[in-house]
Amino acid sequence: MKTHFKSIRYKFIFSMTLIFLLFAAMVLGVWYQSLKKEAASTAIHNSEHLLQVSNTIFENQVQDIINVAALTSVRSSNSLSTNIITILSRDDLSDADIVNYQRTASDYLISLCSFKNNLNGLMLSDFNGNTITYGLPSSFETLKENQWISIIKDSDKELIFIPPHFPHKWYNTKNDMVFSVLKPVYGFNNQKIGFVNADISASLFEECFDTSSTSASSLYVINQVDGNVLFHPAFNLLNTEQNEPALPEIIDGIKDNSGHFFITSDTGDRMLVVYHTSRLTNWTTLNVIPEREIVSAFTKTLHNIVLITLLLVALMIACIFLITSLLTRKIRLLANAVRHIDGDCLDFPIEIHTQDEIGALSSQFKAMLNRIRHLLLQVKKEEESKHRAEIAALQFQMNPHFLYNTLNTIKFLSALQGADNIAKVAEALSSLMHTNMDGRSFIHVEEDRDFLTSYLEIQNYRYTNTFQYRIQVSEEAGSYMIPKLLVQPLVENAIKHGLKDKVSDGILMVDYLVDDGFLTIIVEDNGQGIEEERIHEILNHNQNENAGHIGIHNIRERLSMYFSSSFEMEIISQPGIFTRFELQLPIIQENEVAHYV
Repeated sequence: MKTHFKSIRYKFIFSMTLIFLLFAAMVLGVWYQSLKKEAASTAIHNSEHLLQVSNTIFENQVQDIINVAALTSVRSSNSLSTNIITILSRDDLSDADIVNYQRTASDYLISLCSFKNNLNGLMLSDFNGNTITYGLPSSFETLKENQWISIIKDSDKELIFIPPHFPHKWYNTKNDMVFSVLKPVYGFNNQKIGFVNADISASLFEECFDTSSTSASSLYVINQVDGNVLFHPAFNLLNTEQNEPALPEIIDGIKDNSGHFFITSDTGDRMLVVYHTSRLTNWTTLNVIPEREIVSAFTKTLHNIVLITLLLVALMIACIFLITSLLTRKIRLLANAVRHIDGDCLDFPIEIHTQDEIGALSSQFKAMLNRIRHLLLQVKKEEESKHRAEIAALQFQMNPHFLYNTLNTIKFLSALQGADNIAKVAEALSSLMHTNMDGRSFIHVEEDRDFLTSYLEIQNYRYTNTFQYRIQVSEEAGSYMIPKLLVQPLVENAIKHGLKDKVSDGILMVDYLVDDGFLTIIVEDNGQGIEEERIHEILNHNQNENAGHIGIHNIRERLSMYFSSSFEMEIISQPGIFTRFELQLPIIQENEVAHYV
């Protein structure tokens, strides 16, 4: 079954299905975005109409109460309102006059306010606390404590709207909450003598803006001055609380008197916000609608279209399968015949005589099989000749173990003959060959010390003990890894160039130690030394392969390959006295070698 799905037929079906689905997705996407845009436009229009109606009702109610408050303190031929101004502006009235004026003023307030359903209370007061009241308005102390009296006294505003609050400390239930309108009262000399405060029940917000029972949207009222939420409906989409700051996205989105924008809620839902700012109260009313509600009207239609698309895909697959089965029948016959061809069977059992591309392919394939048979015969003959040559070569091949065994035999015979020096040289050479032919690129410092010891033993016999040597490895440095055969060329240079003229008293010292986080290797001799100019040439790559000290050049190339620039090389010399060669390498543990190889 897995092989069938790799055939051209299934690839063609898959490709056509994919193209159709992509085309359908593009069409549905364009259609969806178009309807979504149209639905959003309709929702914005409906929301603006809803805000306009709700704000108009709210402003009419508030304006009616403002008109009542204005009538209580207007200077006119009406003796009743004049009595109120007289009480607030004159301080030379007798107690009897004040009581008489207050009685007539109270009766006047009752006649004005009795039929105002949302008016909780009305108070006229001077700035010293002498009041005339109707109902249960906010107390003078409450207004003074919140500095609202100071605002109306010191500002030039004719109307001040106070956000929802409790009129008294002991009236603190939701039903007691009111919002207030403050209006200054002017005396006969056009000076402010007091104010009138009208408390309007906060339930007016619910009457005008709570549409949760009939709509999936939510209406909010926000104070533009401090950004606090003045009202939120029972169906609270934004999860805000009254008298707390609105979401920053809301505040940032309100830029004009009216408009709309989109926000994302805490739950990740995208929401449309349509707003309108009242010219009367300067409070902003928001209508928040979830985007899913906007597009819900055509979501069912979208699902039906998707279902129809899937049915069309199934029908298209069936038609394509039938057509491709007819078109690819000869291709499948050719593929089955080719599938049975392998190294042991080069027969082509079918005959295709059509004049199309499949017939041409079949003819060419037969010719190719004939050519392959001929080539296989030639390859078989060549392989037989090569095999015979390899057998002959193996008969003359010497195994490295044969060399080790031969050196051990030399060592054994020299011991029998009492030639200890020959035994030591043979043993040292065997150790050198073992390390040299090892396939590793890095070895332990201790192994490198043993290698140098074997090397120097042989050189000491060669130079008839004209120099002495000392190899020292610090306890900390012994377990670290270094590139194989790194130090030996330095030692060879020291013997070949530094100690070559020494008849006796030659000294060669090699030290491995850890210094300042690096593995430091020091090779020092008391030979003829190196001139400063020559040291400069060696360290600055100004030498060629025939200029001597080629070992140093090779060492630098190897270190650059392994460590890039993470190493230091230094030569200190005084001609005729000594030469000191220092290498500083990164410290490498055994488990870190793979990083450098």
